Amino acid sequence: MTVAPRPSATICVVYQAPAGIEVLMVRRSAKTRFMPGAWVFPGGIVDAEDHDPAVAAIITNVEHPVLLPWLAAAFRELVEETGIWLIDPPAISGADRSNVFRSAMDNGSVFPADRTAYFANWITPSMLPVRFDARFFLAAVDGAMESYPDGDEVDAAEFVNVEEALRRSAAGEWQVPFPTQRTLAQIAAFDSVDAAIDGWRSRPVISVQPRIRLDADGPFEVVMPGDPGFDDLTDGPVDPDALRAANRIAGDGVGRPAEVLVDED
Repeated sequence: MTVAPRPSATICVVYQAPAGIEVLMVRRSAKTRFMPGAWVFPGGIVDAEDHDPAVAAIITNVEHPVLLPWLAAAFRELVEETGIWLIDPPAISGADRSNVFRSAMDNGSVFPADRTAYFANWITPSMLPVRFDARFFLAAVDGAMESYPDGDEVDAAEFVNVEEALRRSAAGEWQVPFPTQRTLAQIAAFDSVDAAIDGWRSRPVISVQPRIRLDADGPFEVVMPGDPGFDDLTDGPVDPDALRAANRIAGDGVGRPAEVLVDED
């Protein structure tokens, strides 16, 4: 038996700087169960409030209405984790993050979606007991915005050049999960934020669900569709050893630790 993946959303906030694309990244606090200290993008679980019709009314210019709950979760989690409000008019204090949607309504603000693009869908391997169906969104802003990390889920946040983020990951200065690395590389492949928005809006999103190779002695790797050996593996039932192994392994640059594809928040 497998565990159904929980709907979740991730948001990559970017702006066009003279030296290239800058992206907002956050560091997971030591209080988190999975990947403490890892640098990721803001995001989390799609909650019941994200399905509220009243919330849908304040998220404007949505290209694909079926994605509204995920987009709502992305905007909400961004506020809760970093204090960054992508609203118009921008009249709410960044430090205020309680009751996100009610605060926006009371302020007469909306969350414009016309500068966002849905571009990726990662699904946690079936062997893990904690699984997520994560939709990734790109959101373009005019420049770096002041952040207020909540200190609970994240303890640091900064806008960083995508190439520099990849360098820090490769040098071991930052612990960056595999999907995050892949996303940074995809963003870096575009010449500009506008090109990324236009390019991803014109492409269909293909869901990606890796599989896990777990050896008898515990070591494992995450195998991507198209990788050698992927078709030889199966979407097996939950294996507690997979999660225990994921929490032991930091990654060696060859195998991909399964912990990179789970995020309890």
